Amino acid sequence: MVEVAIALAVAGLMSWAAFSGYATVSEQQEIERGRADAAQLQSILRAFVLRNGRLPCPATLPNGYEALSGGTCASGIQLGWFPYVSVGLELPTDRLGARYSVFREPNLVSPAQDADLALELERTGDSLGEPTHRDITDLIVALNNASTKAVSSTRTHLTGDGGAAGVIDCAANRVMVAAYWVVVPLQDKDGDGDRLDAPHALTSLCATSPSAPLRFTSDDVVIAESPAQLAGWLRKSLP
Repeated sequence: MVEVAIALAVAGLMSWAAFSGYATVSEQQEIERGRADAAQLQSILRAFVLRNGRLPCPATLPNGYEALSGGTCASGIQLGWFPYVSVGLELPTDRLGARYSVFREPNLVSPAQDADLALELERTGDSLGEPTHRDITDLIVALNNASTKAVSSTRTHLTGDGGAAGVIDCAANRVMVAAYWVVVPLQDKDGDGDRLDAPHALTSLCATSPSAPLRFTSDDVVIAESPAQLAGWLRKSLP
């Protein structure tokens, strides 16, 4: 009897260890897929910027299309779903789509001071027909303008990472302006019925720093660039 009990206990421990190991591997595979998805979205987003001289407009509906009005990003749209179809990707059907936010602070009275990153606009004074009319240099001007703006709860921004950048708190620790951020949600680990984990929410212009480690209650994968980072990448991409 004692030997049988010991054998059953050992078998139970081995089964538990095997199941625990399988769950850990599955979770890691899910995280790696999320990171791969995020990296692909960043690459496609940058390609869109080079083609169009602006960042894509968010999709207000989860249909994959930019929220355009008369061919331009609708006024006031800073937050929504990632516009998969508009940037040339298929709309994901096997997982929740990514959330996306873009920095917009228009100044149409003085285009040289404009910081609407979702708007293709001549900001350097080039005339229609010139090769440099509404090119990447105009977006770089807007990015430079955006980099001088104060962090605000009403504009696209990042909070901390729980480490060097401070606490993850969108109200108490607004760290920096973001040219854009993309949040790729994975599992509902905190069990609240929402695959977006705090501080991410459907109405929030705030995202955690991409350097934040994934936690038990939050496995959202975040990619983002500051205006200065994106401007620097664009300068390197110029011929």
